[in-house]
Amino acid sequence: MMTAETGTYRWMAPELYSTITLKHGEKKHYNHKVDTYSFAIVLWELIHNKLPFEGMSNLQAAYAAAFKNVRPSVDDLPEDLALIVSSCWKEDPNARPNFSQIIQMLLHYLSKISPPEPVILPRVFTSENAVFPPESPGTSSLMAVR
Repeated sequence: MMTAETGTYRWMAPELYSTITLKHGEKKHYNHKVDTYSFAIVLWELIHNKLPFEGMSNLQAAYAAAFKNVRPSVDDLPEDLALIVSSCWKEDPNARPNFSQIIQMLLHYLSKISPPEPVILPRVFTSENAVFPPESPGTSSLMAVR
């Protein structure tokens, strides 16, 4: 049985659910910031390995996001990561960052949580610090033949 409840409502930006009646031939006005919102929902989903708006139907999730400004919780995320996610799904699309800004925020966050690159010091090998593998029976017998 097919229902009208198909598509990606959970991940769609709230401005796509405008209740403003459009004139014949008029199109909704939105921009690339709808993708920023969807990115935040997908990022939250990947981090938590949970369906966003768990316990709600797709339409309930869309209604909650669009008309009640409900978003999944970021309380369990590190502060910097929570800020990135929540800035991307702000109610006002103009307040959401561009993807170039998101990349910079993520790179900054990753640089703070990643260990520094290991420093490999140059090594000078001498007969005193060299480690030789143990001789195998095959090579010992070859050396004895000389």
